[in-house]
Amino acid sequence: MKGNNTMNKKLILTTALVSMLAVSANAELKIAGSIESTYGDNETPATGTTAYQGNAIGQETKFEFNHTKDLVGGWTSKLDLEVMEVAGTVADTEITIAKGATKLYISKDGGSIMDQNVVPGAYNARPGDNISGLSSAAMDDGTIHGVQNFGVQQAIDGFGKVELRYAPDMTAANTAGDKSVGSGGGSGMEYGFIGNFGVDGLNVHVAKASTKNATDNGNDETDNTSYGAGYNFGQFAVGYSKNSEDSATAGQDHTQELFGVTFAASDSLTLGVNLSKYDSDTTAAEEETVQLEIAYNLGGATIAFAHQQVEDFGGTAGTDGEGYMITYKQSF
Repeated sequence: MKGNNTMNKKLILTTALVSMLAVSANAELKIAGSIESTYGDNETPATGTTAYQGNAIGQETKFEFNHTKDLVGGWTSKLDLEVMEVAGTVADTEITIAKGATKLYISKDGGSIMDQNVVPGAYNARPGDNISGLSSAAMDDGTIHGVQNFGVQQAIDGFGKVELRYAPDMTAANTAGDKSVGSGGGSGMEYGFIGNFGVDGLNVHVAKASTKNATDNGNDETDNTSYGAGYNFGQFAVGYSKNSEDSATAGQDHTQELFGVTFAASDSLTLGVNLSKYDSDTTAAEEETVQLEIAYNLGGATIAFAHQQVEDFGGTAGTDGEGYMITYKQSF
């Protein structure tokens, strides 16, 4: 009887090990994460005397889980999940079903062809990604990045990739559950291309997004067009990008531009200058934000410094401000 129990235990253990090996051979789980700490201050843009906001420390904790599993017929399925402590919830999730150069997406605040940046920066090329409130140029207007969407992507070897995404309900944000039904906020679509056309160092981006209001009032569609190019040659990199919006509301059109130049002084040290512009039909002046960046790679971590100065914030003449930010980020 005792021998039978021992044999049964061995059989159970062997079966478990075989099952684990089968899972390991058929699936892969990767875990990554980071903690980004910041210290800085900035002024509230104002006409005349600006309002000093004081110094503050900020911190963002992020965990990323990627699970890949083989399916039948040569297809694979990948689950991407991002949890951010600053949001307190699951921030980004995306299912990618792929075979060869073709990918199908089901996304809850996942990737986006409209939200691609080709302008170089020492740390963050877009000023708003370093310091909030000193630049109106987000450069991703029109994107459906933050709502439930699905799409398809086709890569062209050595050339680039094209992508199409569709959001049936623009109010179904990343907090929507798995039983959401109906459409309460109109639909959105974006499509475009990003690639190098086979030229080393070149990065080109062209995309268009259209969003429709839930109620057709005769002019219910807002269109955004985005394009840009960046080029890396040796220690230098340059780039330019533009996002233009044709609003469904008359007289509400606006454009955003971003310029960037970086210089890799060494394998660890990078210097960068970025200029963003924002111009709207509703304002008389053009906003300009100048950003200076220094980033140093410490191996497993990065420390960066950014200084920004804005003129005519929001298109209001004489509304100026400035600020700085020191960032330390470590990833695993």
